[in-house]
Amino acid sequence: MELKNKTILVVSNEPWGDIWYSKHNWAYELSKNNLVFFINLPKRWRISNLFKKGIKIIDYNKNLKIFNYNNKLPFTRCKLFFNLNERIIYKTINEYFKQYNNIIFWTFDPYRLINPQKVKKNLSIYFIADKYLTKREATLIENSDYIISISKDLTDTLNITNALILSHGISESEFEADKEVELSNFILYVGNINYRLNFELIEQLLKTFPQEKFLFIGKLEKVSDNNFKRIFVEKKYENLIYHPPVHFKELKNYIAKAKLCLSPMRTDVQGNDINHHKLLQYLAFGKPVLSSKLYDYKSNSLILQFETIEDAINIVKKTLKKKEDEELKNERINFTKQHIYDNLIKKIEKFIK
Repeated sequence: MELKNKTILVVSNEPWGDIWYSKHNWAYELSKNNLVFFINLPKRWRISNLFKKGIKIIDYNKNLKIFNYNNKLPFTRCKLFFNLNERIIYKTINEYFKQYNNIIFWTFDPYRLINPQKVKKNLSIYFIADKYLTKREATLIENSDYIISISKDLTDTLNITNALILSHGISESEFEADKEVELSNFILYVGNINYRLNFELIEQLLKTFPQEKFLFIGKLEKVSDNNFKRIFVEKKYENLIYHPPVHFKELKNYIAKAKLCLSPMRTDVQGNDINHHKLLQYLAFGKPVLSSKLYDYKSNSLILQFETIEDAINIVKKTLKKKEDEELKNERINFTKQHIYDNLIKKIEKFIK
């Protein structure tokens, strides 16, 4: 089955905006050859929702549209409210999309619309992009025609034997910068700055390498951690530069100017030890990447993986001392090119066939 000239409903558990995750990138890439509706995450329920009618469609581009709706009932753990609300939303979706043919229901969200058989479509896909392990996810898995996962660790945990395992993907446009940025020659982290990061390690890096500039780009969330407080609230370290989120498509301009890229994740947080989308963004420019141990990269020497803070510090020291190996840089870029979306889409087409 060819993924062309279809109508694809991409259901996301993250809202549409400048910060893009797998679901945003997939919606964008699929829209190059299909009509894609990004089924946006509803906003928090208000009593006024009971009186609001219809949906709101926003055009991102010619083939990518943002589909907004409101929950009629509070989105709670109450099974009765949940089921009633779902029934209303399925009816709304079916009413709107009755004008379209060749519909594919493609969800990343294990928390809502977990009965895709109630949507009038040709087939359904559940793409597992993180470790959720919810009761509703089990229902969604059972009710989906096809399962795709970014990690075998996820499918093993969920006891799924008939899934397609894909890495995260990357666009062909992510290999070259298209705009100059003022900063250069820094150590870089891009992504959410939240409880999933190892702030103890980050603080040790800032202390050990005071002569290096550390640039962190991303959404700054509240974290009850003393290391976080010293770094991002008290702003104790002058070599730390914080930059608010930029649009996903602009991150490459900063990555191009970095000398080393970071993925300093906590190993005790669920889902942190599998695949991370930012790694391909870093590797697309051949950058050395410091990362905590990852299940999906355990046999990949292109990522500089550490187990302890001491390991990480030593790796950074060695990396900064030596001149970058051009052959190794090209290896990283060539590895990343294997994961461009066109190649992943071909694998999915074969899997569905």
